[in-house]
Formats: sequence, structure tokens, C-alpha cells
Amino acid sequence: MFYVPTKSSKIITGLSLSIPMLFFYLGYFFNHDRQLLPTGFIQYDNVSYIAYAKQYLDADSFHLFYSNPFNDSAYATIYFQPQTLIFALLLNFGIPAGWILIPFTVICSVICFLLITAIYDYLVPEKKFRLLNIWLFAWGGGLLTVAGVAAYSYLHPNSKFFDGIFILDPEHGWWGLNFGRSLFFTCEAYYHALFLGSIYSLLQKKWFRGFILLFLLSISHPFTGIELAGIVLTWCIVEFFGTKKEMPYWLLLAVFFVFCFHIYYYLLYLNQFPDHQSVSRQYKLTWGLRFYRMIPAYCIVGTLAIVSVYKASFLGFLQVRSNRLLVCWFLVAFSLANHDMFMKPMQPIHFTRGYVWTSLFLLGLPALLQLNNYLKTKFGNLVLVFFCLLFFSDNGLWITNHVYSKATRPGASYISGEQKQVLKLLNQESTNKTLLISSDETIAYLASVYTKAWPWYSHPYTTPFAKEKKTAQDKFFVNGELNKAWLNRQVIYVFLKTDTTAYLGLLKFPLEKIIKTNNYIIVKYKPLTNLRLN
Repeated sequence: MFYVPTKSSKIITGLSLSIPMLFFYLGYFFNHDRQLLPTGFIQYDNVSYIAYAKQYLDADSFHLFYSNPFNDSAYATIYFQPQTLIFALLLNFGIPAGWILIPFTVICSVICFLLITAIYDYLVPEKKFRLLNIWLFAWGGGLLTVAGVAAYSYLHPNSKFFDGIFILDPEHGWWGLNFGRSLFFTCEAYYHALFLGSIYSLLQKKWFRGFILLFLLSISHPFTGIELAGIVLTWCIVEFFGTKKEMPYWLLLAVFFVFCFHIYYYLLYLNQFPDHQSVSRQYKLTWGLRFYRMIPAYCIVGTLAIVSVYKASFLGFLQVRSNRLLVCWFLVAFSLANHDMFMKPMQPIHFTRGYVWTSLFLLGLPALLQLNNYLKTKFGNLVLVFFCLLFFSDNGLWITNHVYSKATRPGASYISGEQKQVLKLLNQESTNKTLLISSDETIAYLASVYTKAWPWYSHPYTTPFAKEKKTAQDKFFVNGELNKAWLNRQVIYVFLKTDTTAYLGLLKFPLEKIIKTNNYIIVKYKPLTNLRLN
């Protein structure tokens, strides 16, 4: 007998699934040294999302597109994402930068939880084990931490235990190889909401809604956009040549158009601009997902998927329309996550973000239901609980580690009171024509959010010509060599008081203002137009 959950029960389920996420954020806000202040950016790259939005506010006039905020001055306005415009509107309404991303993440995550509940109910219309399996969907993982314990004892026996057990989890878990973990990375929750919304719409045969969500994702993110477009295009082709043509022909053409447009915009149009070419080259990294990470990450859901397909027979399994979509999802996502095997890599691991894991989980639902029933009937609840604890171990231990690990050093996520003061002074002294050069890279990076100035060098990958700029900056702060590109511009230098060589060398030039704090010296000058280096 089919179970039809009420709307209120679905909402309650979706809200309850966000509890681990709220637990994580409580740890972020309250578990740190007293002298540190949370910025609201829980991870280094999160700063850039607000920096992009700040470009709308700092521009001389409104334009639908924005320029890279990590350039050294205003270049062509060539970028656009819907979420960036939303962030800009929130900033314009006076909401502090640090209060935007976390609420946005939580809201998008709740939408994701509602969607996975709806997808589960569509694929499994029965009540037995429903709530348990939805929780496994949201917060299940693999055996990365279990394998990490063995690797820790062998490779890093002298390091901290909780740091060591995440050695197999890429970037200590921040890449989010399962579904729930990936949502913490701010905009990933938004991308997942569009992705899942499109998939759910296609399952329901809501073709136009599914296409619109796919298009929004395409213009929201290069990696996830091409991933979903590739999945749906592959599925449309399969359905087009299949016997049951439930899918309208216009959907195939529309998705093909988005796929081509996506490639044109991100690979052809943007690469006409030298600053973007530089960033694109810097992002062509060989960050891949090796077998020793894949096996523990996907062993549970992969085994369940194989058993589900085997039990139904492969051809019989493919007779179901939803299964064909899920198989296309897995094949495309897995291929993109390992595209370094057949082409020049561009961060293959960027295509994981829980998408490979989620497709396997959904494919393995029939086997999961049978396994739950078998464990409970044969061994009782205790063994079923043990299995679930293994399934939850990756995310449970990762969240617990972050909640109980006390932040002690400043960076993008936490700053000192003095750094906050310096950023406030920089905001007062800068305009959208100011160039900022700082030996404290946290100040330079956060200045893209809290000031109008253009940082010379900050983010190592999104700063155009980063290597050359870093070299020039190091020469100045170490040897006092002033770069020609800094002449005849309004420039603000931020020194640590230990940067004596560079500071004394700058005193030879016409200075407009010098401001000192306990550990920093802020120097502002606007040189004469005929100023030249000797």
C-alpha cells in the first residue's frame, strides 16, 4: 500500500534534517578564542562570493555584468550569476557581508532537504524505513573516516586523532564527496537546490520547470551547470531513441541549446579577455579523485547500486524511466569527475560535490530497503543501528570535529579586532580607483568585500596573473623594490611593523597619509603624474 505523506510532515522532515547544519554553525560562532571575531565566511573561498556582489555596488554605474574584483583595476564587465545579483541587493539593503552567506546556505539547504524528501517519496512510495532512509540520504556517507583511522595509525600516528582520520577525505572533507557535506560550501547548497529541483521536475514530467531550473544552474556555475546539462542531454538522447517517447522533442533541442551556450560562454567568450584567460589557466589543476579515495567514499552506496541493478537484471532495471535518468546521472557525473583520464584536467574533483554519491544512493534504494529489512529481521535493531552509524560516520565525525575544534588563529573565517579596525580605516580611505598592496594577505583578500579598493594580490587562483603579481609584491616587501605598475596611481600600502625595508623605502616618495595601529602601518599616497623610478 502506498504511503502519502502530508505536506506538513514533509516540511517538518525537511526542517529536522537541517539540525546537523545548525549544530555546525553554532560551533563556528561560539567556539573560538575571545580575541577573534567570526566573519561569517566559514571557508576561505566563500569571501569571493560577496566580493563578486560588491562589484555592483562599487561600480560607477549599474551594469548587469560585473568585473573580477581580484583584478588590480576595473576591467571588462563580463561575468553574471543570478545569486551574485541577489547578494548585491542584500548588500544594498544594508545587510552586513558576514550575515548573508550563512542564512542563504541554511535556506537553500532546507530546500534541498525538502527536495530529497520529495524525490525519495516519488521513488519509494511506502512508509517502512522512510524516515531512516531519508536521513541516510541527507547525511549518509561512506567509510572514509573508518579507512582514515587505519591510515592515521600508519601514516600520522603522532598527529591529532581527529585531524588524522580525515586524511583520505579531500581537503579534510571540504570537497563534500557525499550529499550533506557538500551543502556547507555556501553556494553549493544553491546549486544543489537547482540541480535536484530540475531532476525532480523531470521525474514528475514537469518538462518546462525542469528546463528553466537547468538553465538557471547553467548561468549560475560553470562546473555544476555543464554537469546537469550533460546528464539531461544524455538522458534526452536515450529517451529519444527509446520505445516510450514520453519526453517532448522540444526538450532535447532546448537542453542541447543550453549545453552549447554553456560551452560558448565559459570556454570561448570569456577566454577572449586576457585577465580571464589567466584565471582559466590557473584553474586548470590536476585535482583528481584517486581510487584510494573513491573506494571508501562510494563503497556503501556503490555496493547497494550494484545489488539493485543485479537483482532486477540490467535490462529490466532500465525499463523504468526514473532508473534510466539515474543511470545517465551516474555515468556523466562519474566521467566528469574522472575526465583527467581522457583530456586535459580542469579540477576533476570539482564535479563530485556529492553528485556521484547521490546518483548511486538513489540507484541503490531497492537494495537499501531489502538490507534494512534483513538486518532488522535477522539480527534485530542493534545491528541495524550499527550499520546506520557506519553510514553516518563520515559526516557525523566531520561535523563533530569542526564543532569542537577551537579556532585560535585569524584568517578569512576569523579576524582580530585590530584587523577589523584596519579594514574599517581602509574603507574610509579608499575609492573604486584605489590599488591596495598588503603584506597581510587576509587583509588584502577581505578588502575586496569591506572596501572599494582593488587588491593587487589576494586569492591565489582568481587573481589574474597571480604568479607575476605575487613575485612583484614579494620583491617590494622583502627588498623594497617598487613595481612600475604601481606608479602614478592612488595606492594604499598596508605594512606589518616588521616590514621595515619596504616601509623605509616608501618614505622617499610623496606620501599623503600615514596611519598606525599596534601591528600595522597604513600608508596612502597619490604620486605626481610624472613620477618615475630612478
